[in-house]
Amino acid sequence: MRRFLYIFPLFLALAACERKGSMTPLPASDADSIYTYRYIAMRMVREPERCLRLLDTAQLKGTMSADSCNMMRGYVYNTGLHDRENGKQYMRAVLDREGLDHHSDVYLSTLDAFCTLCVTEGNTEEALNASLEGIGLARDREFPRLEASFYAMAGSAMELQWPGSGEQYMRQAIGIIKNLEDAGAKPKASYYMSLLAQRLGEQGRYADAAEVCRERLAYVDEMEKAGIHMPRGYFDNQRGGAYCILACCEAELGHLKEARWAAQQYENTPYAQTPTGQFNILRYYVLAGDKDRVEQLSKLQEERLLRQGDSISPLYRTLFLNKANLYKNLGDYRRALEAAMRASILQDSLTVRERDSKAAEYEIRFKTQEVQLALQKKEAKERLQWIMIAALVLILLISGIALWRNIVAKRQLRKVNHDLYDTIQQMLEQEKKAEEALEGIPVSALSGTQQLYQRIVKLMLEQKPYTDSAMNRDTLAHMMGTNYNLVADAIRECAGGQTIGEFIDDWRLRHAAEMLAHTDEPIGLIVEMSGFKSRSHFNTLFRERFKLTPSEYIRLKK
Repeated sequence: MRRFLYIFPLFLALAACERKGSMTPLPASDADSIYTYRYIAMRMVREPERCLRLLDTAQLKGTMSADSCNMMRGYVYNTGLHDRENGKQYMRAVLDREGLDHHSDVYLSTLDAFCTLCVTEGNTEEALNASLEGIGLARDREFPRLEASFYAMAGSAMELQWPGSGEQYMRQAIGIIKNLEDAGAKPKASYYMSLLAQRLGEQGRYADAAEVCRERLAYVDEMEKAGIHMPRGYFDNQRGGAYCILACCEAELGHLKEARWAAQQYENTPYAQTPTGQFNILRYYVLAGDKDRVEQLSKLQEERLLRQGDSISPLYRTLFLNKANLYKNLGDYRRALEAAMRASILQDSLTVRERDSKAAEYEIRFKTQEVQLALQKKEAKERLQWIMIAALVLILLISGIALWRNIVAKRQLRKVNHDLYDTIQQMLEQEKKAEEALEGIPVSALSGTQQLYQRIVKLMLEQKPYTDSAMNRDTLAHMMGTNYNLVADAIRECAGGQTIGEFIDDWRLRHAAEMLAHTDEPIGLIVEMSGFKSRSHFNTLFRERFKLTPSEYIRLKK
């Protein structure tokens, strides 16, 4: 649901444009009608690339201001291209421009979209600061709809950061919308009730969340009876969302009859056919123990995520956690363990991706600082030709700045490497715990291949045969008292597709990494004690596995 949060500020921006007209400095002719907010907004999801070209032309023709175009570019990147980074960059270009009136329509609308984007990304601190600023500005301009939106975003950010602290803000947003006479604003209250119910459910306050859902259902009925004009199917979709959360909350409370009724009502709405609805209702079917329905919905969600290329995401991880809980409740512990392990692997992948992203960000910053430093030195040399004394002072100043920046950059790089070292240690510890946990699993709970793999791991842990450089695949098969093919199949299935040689080298690498981290023995001796025949082969495998050379690894330890 979060990916659609930023659509609502767009309609607020359009409404503000129509009321004030402050974002369109020049009147548009019939020929220029394609370079307007309304035209672009209606097509930014279906034709995002074309909308970006239209905005470039609109800025050149002067039918829209530069700030307005940047604001709309942020919407297009977020909504049409799902590129939050570029969307945020264009929004910041508007919010950070000096001289822009903070009470203007374009600033308020951009700030509202920026708050929503920060909440979507989980950047709660930035979202909260921007939302609190927006509350005051919207109140000054007497824009109650925007004020309510800022209250809702502030409350949502507070709930994510300090559970239980933002409820008052979210209820304030609902109250503002309910008290408005503007019928077009009324649906926003239903959306804010949905946010509040989700946050309460995340805190485990299921009774309060269920009460908000019932309040939302009554409110949707009131809107429909009042004849508020909305797109076809809107009211049924709103009811579907409310019934979905209500079913999950009632199931958590143990009210199975009420939960079953709410789920049946949900299944009769168009919302049940949407990917968001199918994902949100999964929790109910897990609690209800409906294995067939959970597997059916999980398969649909998994296929959709794979089509989108989203095979490593929190949503994908949540699917396997739901399966693990279901199988655990049903007593199918083997399948529960498999699903939990998949979820754990996805979590590790998410952690690695986040770490790589941060490392790339630090690298970009470091390169930018180097470029800036080079430009400063060039300017200093040019000034030296005109005034020697002034140039000398300037060079000294630049040298001081360069030294400071170099120290800062080294500290940042040291911190990144330190984090990488800690990550390696944690990874090694997790692998060790996983192998020890495997050893503790009853043999009756494992297949024949898994039993053989359990025996191999036990052999590696207790006897450390890999420290013998003569050990190879035939040696391992002989030690296990079986043939090479069975050993190869067990390792390939249970060790992530590794060959026997890769499996043995992996144990040698982990043994060497542990000795490097906890002893002061020379690298050459550690290489020999770990079972490697050549140091060059060891260096190559070590760098591929840990992204560091053994020497760098030792320096980080110190």
